[in-house]
Amino acid sequence: MDIKWLKSFIAVVEEGSFRAAAEKLYISQPSITVHMKLLEEHLQVQLFDREHTKVKVSAIGEKYYPMAKKLVAEIEASTKEIHLESLHPAVPLIISVSPALLYTNLLERIHNFIEVHQQYNVEIEMEDQMQLESAIKVQRIDVALGLHKFISKEFHSERIDRSPLRLVYSSKFQLAEKELDLQLKALFNEHPLYIGYLNEHTPVVEWLNNEYDIKKFNKINDVIFAIKLIKEGLGIGLLPESLISQEIEADLLRVVDIGPIGTVYPVDLYMSHLRSSTKIIPLTSFIRDTQ
Repeated sequence: MDIKWLKSFIAVVEEGSFRAAAEKLYISQPSITVHMKLLEEHLQVQLFDREHTKVKVSAIGEKYYPMAKKLVAEIEASTKEIHLESLHPAVPLIISVSPALLYTNLLERIHNFIEVHQQYNVEIEMEDQMQLESAIKVQRIDVALGLHKFISKEFHSERIDRSPLRLVYSSKFQLAEKELDLQLKALFNEHPLYIGYLNEHTPVVEWLNNEYDIKKFNKINDVIFAIKLIKEGLGIGLLPESLISQEIEADLLRVVDIGPIGTVYPVDLYMSHLRSSTKIIPLTSFIRDTQ
C-alpha cells in the first residue's frame, strides 16, 4: 500500500470531491482517481458510492477514514524517527550488574536512566563479581555495579550505596522468649552460619565467634544462594540490609540485633569503570544523583 493512496483518500473525504482533493494536494485530478482505484483494489472494498460525476463516501469508507488517518500518522512518525536515528545513531552502553544486587533498587535506577537518556542503546548483563574487572579492562562492558572496589589506578570506583550488616534467620524458626544473648547463643548452637560471599564478614564473624562460640560455619560464594538457604531455614547469615529488605518486609527473614558491630563494618556498593571512558558520564551522574 502506498502512503500517497491514503493521503489522497483522506483529502477526498475531508474536501468532499476529487477535484478539491487534487487542489489541496497539488496533484492532478486523474491522479486522485487512480489512487482511489488502486486503494479500493488493494482493500477489496468500495470506499465511495459513485453517481455519474458525483462521489460520496460509502459506509465502509467512513469507517476506514480514521484508520487511514492513524496509518498515515504512524508512517510519518516512524519515518521521522528513523531519519533522526540516522543523524544521531544510538550510543551502545553495556552495564554489568552483580547477581547479588538483583534485589536492590539498582535495576529500577538503570531503567529510569534509559527512559530519560534515549540516545543510548543500553544492554544489561549479569556478571560474576570476580570477572568484572577483566571485562571492563578489555572493554567488553562499560560500567560494573558490584560489591567490591577496583584497586588498579586505571579504574575509577566510587561508592554509590552503603548498607549495614544484619544477622538474619528464617521466619520458620521460633525463637524462645529469652534475653538477646540467650537467643543468639541458641541460633549459633543450633544452626550453621553461612559465610564467604562478602569480604565484610570477616571482622564481624570474628567478633561474634569470640562472643558466642559459633558451632558451625558453611562457606558459600553466592549471595543469592545464601539468601535462599536462609529463607528455607537451613542456616543463618550475615547480609547487607539493602539485599534483603523485601524479604524482611514480607516476614520471610527476621533480624536479630547484634549491636553496633553491623554498622561498624557496613557493605558498600560500587560503580566502576575505566578512567578514560567519557560516554558513561551521563550514566554515572544519574546513578550518583538518584541514590
